[in-house]
Amino acid sequence: MTAPTFARRTAPQEDIDQILHLHREWWESNLDWDIPRMSKVFPEPGDEYLMFNFNGHPYFTMREKTALWEFYRELIDQSGGMTTKVMRLEVKGDMAWLACEFSIEAEMRDGGEWTADNVDATVGRATEIYHRDNGSGAPEWRMWHTQITALPPLDEERPGLGGSTASRGLGWVPWNPLPEGV
Repeated sequence: MTAPTFARRTAPQEDIDQILHLHREWWESNLDWDIPRMSKVFPEPGDEYLMFNFNGHPYFTMREKTALWEFYRELIDQSGGMTTKVMRLEVKGDMAWLACEFSIEAEMRDGGEWTADNVDATVGRATEIYHRDNGSGAPEWRMWHTQITALPPLDEERPGLGGSTASRGLGWVPWNPLPEGV
């Protein structure tokens, strides 16, 4: 695998591959609320982990994150599929950050609509912070922080600049060419 266009070529390919593997494991574990799979992405025991969740609330430890997932898996079915598009990956020594946009097919198990403050809660963006420390000091990449927010309405123009998520495509950034057909 060669370095993606969103990653600086100064980072060792092995680091890029490990971080992208964790990124994929994190997002794919969301589909069926797979807590054991999700837990392997984060530091152990996870007492210093911090998440700013899509629901607007912070979760301070892996115990709190697990409780959140146990709560949501009773309410939300996310088994319909997901797309994540990495917009940027920066690796500097033992720290890295990744920015992405995502869409997920989800619905409330009771048939209601899943929204976050009246915004479509099936599209969003996230920033992930990685540290080469498994939580016990071993030099293994783990995600130590993530912040997830909703996207604006897909056809809403960017103030002052124009263009929208719908017109640019999920995950597109100005330094990458638009995919064929967009």
